[in-house]
Amino acid sequence: RQLSALPAFARLREQAAFTDNARTDPDYSNTLPNHTAQLTGRGVTGPAGHAWDTNRDPDPTITLHSNRGRYIASVFDVAHDHGLRTGLYASKSKFALYDRSYGASHGAPDATGPNDGRDKIDTFVYDSDTGDLVRQLVADLRAEPYGYVFVHLRDPDSAGHAFGWRLWSWHPYMRAVRRADARIGEILAAIDSDPELSGHTALVVTADHGGTGHHHGAGEREHYTVPFYLWAPGVEPGDLYALYPNAFADPSDLRPGFGGDLQPVRNGAAGNVSLALLGLPPIPGSTISMAGTLLVAPDDAPTTAAQPVTPER
Repeated sequence: RQLSALPAFARLREQAAFTDNARTDPDYSNTLPNHTAQLTGRGVTGPAGHAWDTNRDPDPTITLHSNRGRYIASVFDVAHDHGLRTGLYASKSKFALYDRSYGASHGAPDATGPNDGRDKIDTFVYDSDTGDLVRQLVADLRAEPYGYVFVHLRDPDSAGHAFGWRLWSWHPYMRAVRRADARIGEILAAIDSDPELSGHTALVVTADHGGTGHHHGAGEREHYTVPFYLWAPGVEPGDLYALYPNAFADPSDLRPGFGGDLQPVRNGAAGNVSLALLGLPPIPGSTISMAGTLLVAPDDAPTTAAQPVTPER
């Protein structure tokens, strides 16, 4: 009933393939573990997991690779090594972990075609003010579009921790959700107004977790249930579970693990979905993907992917 106050989400619900019943990692519903899953296409635990299970600002000497004991490839590796310009716009300081892990000192050598270097993230911007952050993103997009860009919006999460996750229209949390909606609207408007972006850009919108009270990270449905919106040229709008009944299983209220033939839609698929839309291969070593189910006509394939604009629910 509050959708009229969220015009960007209302537009996505009309034009995107989406579900509001996607899942976080089966074991973690915290920020860094789940954003790392989105960027690497891996769960947290197990032999193939990325193994980043903490949610604090990391020690500046640690990378995802040193923590895991081997290199963990990312969506930035694949996009950059195929010659695309990449960016990361973050509203939390802890996202410096990714800029460090995939920077010139710790990124892997480029073994794909021409040598595009070890620095996999061409532009890294940190600004806790998401209004300023998105204005910078829009200016940069207009100056030189990215092939792939990741954008993080902190407003709902910060309000949830401070004031609680409450859905009353007047509550600070819902005001923060409306701010996040406005930021997404600014990005959509920038795409609409630029001929180089309009009709050539995909937008993946998801979240790292939900919340109750003033916290998240527990085994409550509100914590592990997240949205997943895919807005892209050539992608049929509608409910993801209805569109792809042979690819995904709606988990209802449950929190299934990675076993089983049919998985729920997971936020960790976002990186590989973006690459699939760009016609690029999946992240090496990744285990979470929706790529085989997303049928996009070649003539409609986008040339820019923004993944994910992530308002934390």
